[in-house]
Amino acid sequence: MKKYGCFIVSATVLFSGSIAHAMDLDTLFRVPSVKLAIAKSNGNIDITKRGEFNDIPFNSSNSVTPVISLMQSPYYFSESTRWGYHTELSASYFDLDYDDDDDDQFVGGNYKGYSVGLTPVLFYQFGDRKLCSTCKSWRFELGAGVHYINADGKLKNADNSQIDFDSSGFGFNSHLGAVLNYKNWELGLRIVAPTRLDDAGIKVEHGLSSISFGYRF
Repeated sequence: MKKYGCFIVSATVLFSGSIAHAMDLDTLFRVPSVKLAIAKSNGNIDITKRGEFNDIPFNSSNSVTPVISLMQSPYYFSESTRWGYHTELSASYFDLDYDDDDDDQFVGGNYKGYSVGLTPVLFYQFGDRKLCSTCKSWRFELGAGVHYINADGKLKNADNSQIDFDSSGFGFNSHLGAVLNYKNWELGLRIVAPTRLDDAGIKVEHGLSSISFGYRF
């Protein structure tokens, strides 16, 4: 049940904005827009399974992955400031390959699954303060929130036997980012701090920075 908890709570927070928005345009709860994007990730996920292996790295492949996000419109702290914030709920898929050529125990493997993040984002924005058919803007941002990961993996031993494992759970995530908006198109760079999970003897450090390109509806 806990894997669905993040979706339910997050959707309630975001979509409650439809009622609040009608009462007060400056409310902290605002109607979200949808962003569809593709992302190229870079970095490792390190996994430890108690009694079997330690700090095994899995690396992002050359493929791009889909990302879907619900994003609130920006809230500025005053009419004249460029400082503001928004909250976003994002879901993405990852498929990683075993990456340790110096290890004699394992000769291959993969780790794949999905992640969901609920993240309040503080930003400083240049250019237009909103999205429109002629708007242009760019911003620097800092985000911190809750990250849920659900994934399965396998490692192939040198003797062709195989170790299967899975992991799921919640952790803390944070990132620094830069975003360029042209009309409704968005190009983003995010550098993340690893999310750390400990699920029944399996420890995961999930830290994938990314470049993404998407469209906001």
